[in-house]
Amino acid sequence: MAYFLELIADRRRRPRSDLITALIEARDEDGSFLSEEELVGSCYILLQAGHGTTQDLLGMGTLALLQHPDQLAFLRRTPEAIPTAVEELLRYDTSVQISQRVADVPLRLGVNTIPAGEVCVLFNGAANRDPAAFSDPDRLDVRRSSNHHLSFGLGRHTCLGQSQARMELWGAFDVMLRRLPKLRLDETAPPAWRDSLFLRGLETLPVRF
Repeated sequence: MAYFLELIADRRRRPRSDLITALIEARDEDGSFLSEEELVGSCYILLQAGHGTTQDLLGMGTLALLQHPDQLAFLRRTPEAIPTAVEELLRYDTSVQISQRVADVPLRLGVNTIPAGEVCVLFNGAANRDPAAFSDPDRLDVRRSSNHHLSFGLGRHTCLGQSQARMELWGAFDVMLRRLPKLRLDETAPPAWRDSLFLRGLETLPVRF
């Protein structure tokens, strides 16, 4: 936070052609600017969402493929299927497990009604394994064609960086599959998971190649 406050103060003194300056200069429809707290929060979430989540998805996707050698073998034979496989890996084990939203209008959900203004906690990981939306949802299928996962959110809350994340994952898996044909899990050291309910990811993924 201190780092971003310093950057924001510097951009106020010396504007540049960069994202932080654009955020400082941005106005809402009523002409108001972002507060200092909103500026710092926006910078933080862009950094975290643009780095940490992609790192997590790469690690979890690699683990999923190594745990499903038939799917890994298919991708090695058919690298053009990597974009479809990335969507399935995003669905199968997503980084952002929880989203918070505020109901704009009363929402009927089963026998209950969520009042307007109520804060809702949504479990993305559970939604991505919903049997009403995905056939055999607990199975990894890198050829799954109909894949409307919620790993990047939905509607006006859709992740702004989803195109960049996809390109990074496509490139990373393509390089990994080509350069490490003997990649496998290290049986002597199991993967270690980060202790977090909100952001799922690996601390370590020991492999051999």
